[in-house]
Amino acid sequence: MKTMFMTSSAIPVTLEERRAKRPVSRDNEAFQRMLQGYQKIVLWADELGIDAFGSTEHHFQYEGGDSIPNNLLLYAKLATLTQNLTFVPMSVVLNTHDPIRVAEDLALFSHMFPGRLGVAFARGFQTRWVQTLGQTEHAVAHHPESEAANRQKFDEFLEIIEKAWTQDSFSHNGPNYQAPFPATGIPDWPLADWTREFGVPGDVDEHGTIHRIGVTPKPLNRPEIFIPSTRTEQTILDAGRNGRTLFVSASGRDRIRQVARTYRDAAREAGQEVELGDKFGIVAKIALGDTFEEAFDFAVHTAGFWYQNILGKFWFNEGYRIDSDPPQRPLEFADARGLTQRMFDAGQLLCGTPEQVSEQLTGMATLYGDGKLDWLIWESWGQSMPFDDWDGVQRYQLETYAKKVMPAFR
Repeated sequence: MKTMFMTSSAIPVTLEERRAKRPVSRDNEAFQRMLQGYQKIVLWADELGIDAFGSTEHHFQYEGGDSIPNNLLLYAKLATLTQNLTFVPMSVVLNTHDPIRVAEDLALFSHMFPGRLGVAFARGFQTRWVQTLGQTEHAVAHHPESEAANRQKFDEFLEIIEKAWTQDSFSHNGPNYQAPFPATGIPDWPLADWTREFGVPGDVDEHGTIHRIGVTPKPLNRPEIFIPSTRTEQTILDAGRNGRTLFVSASGRDRIRQVARTYRDAAREAGQEVELGDKFGIVAKIALGDTFEEAFDFAVHTAGFWYQNILGKFWFNEGYRIDSDPPQRPLEFADARGLTQRMFDAGQLLCGTPEQVSEQLTGMATLYGDGKLDWLIWESWGQSMPFDDWDGVQRYQLETYAKKVMPAFR
């Protein structure tokens, strides 16, 4: 089992500081402190043998939430300071980007840092920035007025990226994108003779019209593609059929096992030889301490805080719903402690001493049965809080896991 450490990139301030310095993400001193702490976490993760590192793409979170809009750019610096970590943007919200530029950027990174890149692609859920950067009101996933169009665009853009990586030249004529543009061809190409001699045969016709384009560079190593799934069956099936790694979060044990089986069956139907857990990841929060109570308090003030105040508003708590909950959606809890307890009860929070966390992880690592989990994705919110001994808290969590938990699952 491999471990990816997926950290927040929030501005670590108190609520009072957040209020006094509003909007705190535009406070350069605070932003610099966040970046310096973020870099320390990456260096420690590499030193301690964590396999991969990721964080999410977000925009406009000037209130102090996740504040890095371009993870790949930052990873280019961090990769020069580390030796072994694989860097995984978690995720590139594809519908808000130009797919060919995404293909180019990722391929270039693969040449700069061979074998050290993966990438997750997602469809986006926050209307404020997805609608603005996507320039449409019908942009976000899981919304009744936009779900179909959002999925169509995502599927099309991902198809273009995979074409760009695998074909020396290609054309595309879809509802959201044309390459070349227009798809009927670009006439009067001044370098028609040059392209005929040194490009791919047929890309330029006898009249000098371009009919196909080629993207450079080709990836040195094709990045592993990760796809997040929370509620949508079609996402599971598409990931399995296309050989993309699926990861699931905010779900109970039964749901996780069901998703893993659906993914495996879809992959097998497409001709792939996979066992339960292959190319499959689970996102889990981990909180370690000298006692269970100490670890649980840490979880309440980190993951519990953000899910209670932010992520729950975007339906992220629905995966913790049980039959006795009130019917209104999204699911709400009285406080962060109650929500954190539900996370633990669902198996999505691994919490306690190293021995207790190891025992809890044993079930997850087998997919609660006879599977073998490929990826554990550790969703960490410890970075986001202004602890008095900030360095000590972050180092303790990483080092305790790496030395006292992780070795038994290698």
